[in-house]
Amino acid sequence: MSTDEQIGQALAAILTADDAGELLDNEALAGRLGWDLATTSACVESMKERSMIWGVRGSRTPGPWFSELEVTVQGKRFLKTQ
Repeated sequence: MSTDEQIGQALAAILTADDAGELLDNEALAGRLGWDLATTSACVESMKERSMIWGVRGSRTPGPWFSELEVTVQGKRFLKTQ
């Protein structure tokens, strides 16, 4: 389970990339945050379970793996409260 601080960092990174017209996957998100893939996948899973992100599910590991990550309205609300 990821902390709210980690989730906030990940959401901010995804939103920044989206605003720049870039679509991230787990690997690109991990690179931006300086995290390993396992930590990133766990955070992505937490955000997805809480409907904070949308993405295309992939089969890469460690899973869950998503590409074309976007922040949802719920994710933006979460960021505003942080």
